[in-house]
This record gives sequence, C-alpha cells and structure tokens, in this order.
Amino acid sequence: MPRPHAENTEFVGWLKDGKTRGFWLLLLAVPFRGRTIPFNFVTYSSQTLQQKASSRNLEHKRAIREVKTLLGEKPLVLDRKFSYLSLLEALEQEGLNFVIRLNLGSHPPELLNDEGRQVKLALKPGRCKVYRKLYYRGKVCVNIAGEWRKELKDPLINLMPKKDLLSIRSE
Repeated sequence: MPRPHAENTEFVGWLKDGKTRGFWLLLLAVPFRGRTIPFNFVTYSSQTLQQKASSRNLEHKRAIREVKTLLGEKPLVLDRKFSYLSLLEALEQEGLNFVIRLNLGSHPPELLNDEGRQVKLALKPGRCKVYRKLYYRGKVCVNIAGEWRKELKDPLINLMPKKDLLSIRSE
C-alpha cells in the first residue's frame, strides 16, 4: 500500500523499490456468492519488521495461527507466491488443511519421491494427473493434483497436504 506522504507515521516503511513509502497488507478472504469477503489481515512494513525483529515469513505465519480456529477443517487456499518451504512447514505444524496453486514458471519447486529422486511434473492438455506423497524441497510431504483444461493456456497445478487427497481420482 503506497503511502508517499506518510513521513511521520511509525508503521510506514519503504516498499520494494526503495523509493516509495508504504506498507504491505496480507488480506485473507473467503469467496461468497461471486464476491470475496475479507475475514483477517496483517499489515507490516520494512519499519515494523525492523522494530519487531520480524520478517515477511513470520508475519505470514502469524496470520496462519490467527485463522486456524476460524477455518477448522476447511482448507486455506493460497496463490502461487505462497509456495515456500517455511510457510509449508508452518501449515503442517499447525495442522491446517491447505491448497496452494503452484508456479511452474522459470523456478519450479523441487519435488522428491520416496527414493529422493527429483520428480518433474508433466501434464498434457485435456488431462488430469495426481502425484502422491512427494516431498517439497525434500522436507514437507505433499500431494499434487493437476488439471489442464483445453480452454486454458497453462495447467492448474495445486499442492496440498498428504492427507487431503483421498477423494481425488487419478488419470
């Protein structure tokens, strides 16, 4: 959230470009009848991270702890930028169900099988595929479900905890 004129506001820091004053907002919301209803958020900036000796990852973990009681068994659905090891470890530690859309662009995640060999995700247009019991960066056990609808340019690849894939059919 850019706040260029907030020079004396203690929670405002510098954004990624190093020139613009502002703060970050992590907004968690739930879909409802074609709209999105926010149910929790955390804000942080370079200034507050420095004051609290915190980090972006720690602030994301704080948000997860806060919503666990709200969600119960319902999954937390996150977009691509949230597929990083320390967050997956925190989700696993909290026992939260989750679904994260994976980014398979120029830096796809390292996924290993039981033997420690790297698994390359491969999916053809019009197909679905399930990969069971893979290890994200060799540490967090997950399942991957992928679908490539013919009308889409790229496949939808989702990562979820190992326990949540019981009802998904494989190819």
